[in-house]
Amino acid sequence: MSFTTSTYQTFDNETIFYYKWPSTKNKPVKGIVQIAHGVGEHAGRYQSIATKLQNEGFVVYANDHRIHGQSVKNHDYLGYYDGDDYFLDAVNDMRQLTEIIKKEHPKKKIILFGHSMGSLLSREYVTIYGDDIQALILSGTANFMKGLGSVGLFSAKILGQINGKYRSNELLKNLFFTQFNKKFKPNRTNVDWISSDEHQVDLFEADPLRIEDFSLSVFRDILKGTKKVNETKAFKNTPKELPILIFSGDKDPVGEMGKGVLKVAKNYEKNGIKNLTLKIYKGGRHEMLHEINRKEVEQDVINWLNASIKA
Repeated sequence: MSFTTSTYQTFDNETIFYYKWPSTKNKPVKGIVQIAHGVGEHAGRYQSIATKLQNEGFVVYANDHRIHGQSVKNHDYLGYYDGDDYFLDAVNDMRQLTEIIKKEHPKKKIILFGHSMGSLLSREYVTIYGDDIQALILSGTANFMKGLGSVGLFSAKILGQINGKYRSNELLKNLFFTQFNKKFKPNRTNVDWISSDEHQVDLFEADPLRIEDFSLSVFRDILKGTKKVNETKAFKNTPKELPILIFSGDKDPVGEMGKGVLKVAKNYEKNGIKNLTLKIYKGGRHEMLHEINRKEVEQDVINWLNASIKA
């Protein structure tokens, strides 16, 4: 199905690129899905799920986060950030897209769908703007890893003081991406950890918009944001009536092989969330939307959405 693209300007004059998959003609609009992609990728990778949602009567919007995808001046700026708080800036950019959605589709239900870093941004988003969101979908989300997360946050702060917070660093890149990939030795590629589907892995590795090198402050701010959204206050500030779907693979190192994702779900329930669905797929790695059983995953998402919107 077709999509359109456009841009908008942020408060600090950054240009944010976004996609829109409009509703199928002659079909009433059920709701609007706003997608927040993960770190190092871009919104164009969500074409498959967006098209299926489109065919189901949903309108889909997805922006390339700043320093990602086509929200950069040119390829040299991929991963380069010179602001004060990447996590907060990305949330604010998402908010601007929501405002565009509200103007174009007044009174329609908005569902926020976040993957990986996008799931963390989305979890923060609903603590601030939860009244505008009718449902939340979290793919490949994470608990704050006390070991790896704490070491990474400490390292990012120290290296930032020594080298300047805007310089990329091999140590931090290896601390995360290489550690994730070590779970799947012998490694065929550097990104085996995203999926067990070799074709999808090859497509991602060859993607010219894929990023591994980031400014130090991006690592620092994402880790700070991860810690923040996993604190009790964030769970308490999530609207209690908000339907939430969390899905992940039990071989996802970001989700601590399912254990971290389960902790997130339990913390939501412990803090009063009344309608939470947790789905952990056996053998699935980090990107369930690009796994060998992605058709099953996509249908599960659609079934849950249809039930949640109807309710």
